[in-house]
Amino acid sequence: MSKESANRFLSLVAHDENLREKFQNVATPDEFIKTAEAAGYDFTTDELQTVVAELSEGIKVRRKTGVWQWLRTVNWR
Repeated sequence: MSKESANRFLSLVAHDENLREKFQNVATPDEFIKTAEAAGYDFTTDELQTVVAELSEGIKVRRKTGVWQWLRTVNWR
């Protein structure tokens, strides 16, 4: 499990619609992690949230497209 794997995942999923489609019906953190593991990634929800927070630091405007909106559709709590 690693933040490096989460970083790699976010870099690829931002540009790979086929990879995002694998997560289309994911609704919970457990489902998200299981789907990520099946795709070859190894990170925890805490590691993913840490990386997302680091990459989002200082961002004030949220786009209605892209990976960030997609990640917000998962009920992380």
